[in-house]
Amino acid sequence: MLETERLILRKLNDDDLDAIYAMRSNIDVMRYIREPQKRSETAKWIELVSSRWESSGIGFCGVIVRETGEFAGWCGLWKLIETDEIEVGYAISPKFWRRGFASEAAEGFLRYGFSELGLKKIVAVAREENLGSRSVMEKIGMRFDYLGQFYDSELVHYTITREEFIGRDRVSDR
Repeated sequence: MLETERLILRKLNDDDLDAIYAMRSNIDVMRYIREPQKRSETAKWIELVSSRWESSGIGFCGVIVRETGEFAGWCGLWKLIETDEIEVGYAISPKFWRRGFASEAAEGFLRYGFSELGLKKIVAVAREENLGSRSVMEKIGMRFDYLGQFYDSELVHYTITREEFIGRDRVSDR
């Protein structure tokens, strides 16, 4: 579906259940997202986050390492229920932490959202103490807006507009 320098971002499929379950049942991965999940809950989550591709052009994809073909995590766009804004979300398996894959995948989805879907802005939310996720948001050019209630939790809210994203790309091309 999407490709970056080091990653292939493709729609999730049934073969991904084991890898996603390994992540969604891992306390370290889920620490800032929600309680670790059972296998059946993971299967329902995959179905949910794959269900909007046809109707809305949004959902989550598997993050695949181009060089090895390994499943490294998930990333994609989703609608925040509380505000109807489109958010970018991501999670990377601990084996692949600190390699910049979350930033690279999230940036790929910003580009997709702005160029293919014509979005005017994209947001992201995370727990205030999730410094890793906040670092990703800042690395891809998002700015902190406020602390608010999302997913039944108090989360930080970050935003980037299409103009900011395009302007940032122009500066980096120089």
